[in-house]
Amino acid sequence: MSDAIEDKISLFTKVILERIELDFQKKQNILTENHKNREKNIIADYEDKKKQTIEKNVKDAQIRKQHQILKERTRARLVLLKKKNELMNRVFEEVRNKVRTFLPSAEYSDFLREALEKILTRFSPEQFLYFKFSTHDMENRIEMILNTIDSIRGRNTYKVDADKQLIGGLFVKSGDGLLEIDYTVNTILEESYQIIGEVFSTYLNK
Repeated sequence: MSDAIEDKISLFTKVILERIELDFQKKQNILTENHKNREKNIIADYEDKKKQTIEKNVKDAQIRKQHQILKERTRARLVLLKKKNELMNRVFEEVRNKVRTFLPSAEYSDFLREALEKILTRFSPEQFLYFKFSTHDMENRIEMILNTIDSIRGRNTYKVDADKQLIGGLFVKSGDGLLEIDYTVNTILEESYQIIGEVFSTYLNK
């Protein structure tokens, strides 16, 4: 009787131990699987962060490179603009020097006379005209100016004044103010400066 009980207890113990071992194995498998999944997630997360970091570093490097390129281009443009302005000013100063030597010459007197004759043909004899000349021309060429105008229209159809701002040439305005002709050296110089700038821009853009 006792042997039978011992056998049952031994069998019962064996079953329980097998159940415990099976349960332990299942839990171990679950833990192992969870550990593997966690490891995979950690590696994937690390690779993702690593990829993001690399992409960010590459992007930052590209931004810094682009910024440096733009900075260098801006600096180069400023240097080029400075050189352009220096050259333009040198050329313009040469033009001004030529004008200074031209104004006291007989050639300038011929230029002024021809300009007067040409401009007077643009107005009808009945229109009253206002003329402006440089102070220098009014002091040194007034006789030629008046004789030229008088040869084309009557003395009572115009008025002549000096303008301290004018370098040379002449400015004419009709009495009704509808027509103005600017043939002053001031305007010619301004236009020449624009032309110099256009020429330099075309040359530098090539």
